[in-house]
Amino acid sequence: MNQSASSNARSGIYAIWDERLTAAEREHIGRVSRFCDEHIVPLLQGNGATGPFSRGLIEKWGALGLPGLQTPAELGGLGASYFAKIAMVQELARRSFAAAFSLNNMQSLVLSIVTRGSPVVRDLYASSLLRGELVASVALTEPSGGSDLGAMQTTARQVEGGWCLNGEKTWIANAAIADLAVVSAQAGSGTKGIGRFIVDIREPGAERLAPCPVAAGHLVGLGGFRLVDYFVPDTHVMDPPGEAFRLSMQSINGARVHVAAMCVAVAQASLSTAIGYCRQRQAFGRRLLDHQGLRWKLVDVANQIEAANLLAFRAAELIEADTDATLAAAHAKKFAGEMAVEAIEESAQAVGANASLATYPFMRNMAEIKLAAYADGTTEMQNERIGSYLEKHYAG
Repeated sequence: MNQSASSNARSGIYAIWDERLTAAEREHIGRVSRFCDEHIVPLLQGNGATGPFSRGLIEKWGALGLPGLQTPAELGGLGASYFAKIAMVQELARRSFAAAFSLNNMQSLVLSIVTRGSPVVRDLYASSLLRGELVASVALTEPSGGSDLGAMQTTARQVEGGWCLNGEKTWIANAAIADLAVVSAQAGSGTKGIGRFIVDIREPGAERLAPCPVAAGHLVGLGGFRLVDYFVPDTHVMDPPGEAFRLSMQSINGARVHVAAMCVAVAQASLSTAIGYCRQRQAFGRRLLDHQGLRWKLVDVANQIEAANLLAFRAAELIEADTDATLAAAHAKKFAGEMAVEAIEESAQAVGANASLATYPFMRNMAEIKLAAYADGTTEMQNERIGSYLEKHYAG
């Protein structure tokens, strides 16, 4: 049973998500699944992808309308719900966490730029972003730090007609292929001084840096940008200083749930592959799956996957209802990220030495899933977030 075969069957754990989708949204997710089988699964054969998505493949993704999955129909998108977004990332992630991270990041940026950008920005970029002809990324992390936003060193100085940006960003998803970046920069002091600006990487003053030399997860296209006296006109300010940090914190909960849901999907795909192997392989006159010790190990994996899936689902319900999901999102991301590592390890152990072969997804899944421990707030940041609720939420 290879990666391609293990990707096709959709597990019953996704039923709680699918029940929230409209008929049109289910059709969209069907297109995602077919795109994965046709274009992504072949990339993963052998030793897997060694670079970011090609522009041609992104344009095929765009031809399906999927960059605009959540963008309102009146602005040229598909107008799908947050639950449809989760279904999309899980469908992608059960093939590849890195693929899901990359394409989800693109989709999120299209939604932000098209719905919150100025009319000038929409006229310049919206249709090309929605068709996959342009790629956008979000530039937050810097070489000197990520989570401590108050210490941000990229600066934005107000000048006539706009802003002058200077600084460097790194660990940026899709930086290797992006045309645009939503750049966070410090215009004053502390988190309240941060603004977000739409930067065209193709313009003077912006330099794309070499891709990050990662050992795995190349489809994420991690890299960075350097800005030297880059001029941003006022029309390209997406979130002005004083508003950007608050708006970013509102969106981060949704991003944490995306990651949790993706972890569930990677864990489920690993378990599915292990089950398929163990029901075919014989040892001591019985299928491996019929040996109680091994079977119960996989039962523990299934139990943890179900718990993580429900945590993610609960957090998604709060986000869809526009209710505070801070605590729920932190729990979901922390638990799912830690669960997925153990689930992949136990699933691989059930397969034995064959799990190390490139025809199986375990080693790639293990390498890619560690990105979940750092993206959209580290596990330690989730601990701090949950810790801030101990007295007011758990003390009785």
